Amino acid sequence: MFLASREQLRKIALYCDSYTPRENTELTSSADSYEEKFETCIKCGHYTREGKCDLDLVDKVLSSMAMELDLKR
Repeated sequence: MFLASREQLRKIALYCDSYTPRENTELTSSADSYEEKFETCIKCGHYTREGKCDLDLVDKVLSSMAMELDLKR
């Protein structure tokens, strides 16, 4: 399993069809304004306290994004 960066987690949220914003943002600290400004996996209802997608979509979405970039070249 690949560990995604903050920037990747933000991009994944934009491309993921299963992104569901959680009502309670207890996983984000109030001091961390980066996640407050953008959609990100960290704010998704499928993102666990352990830092994983419970639908196991992070790697799949990243792979799709990589393939899309390859097609544009």
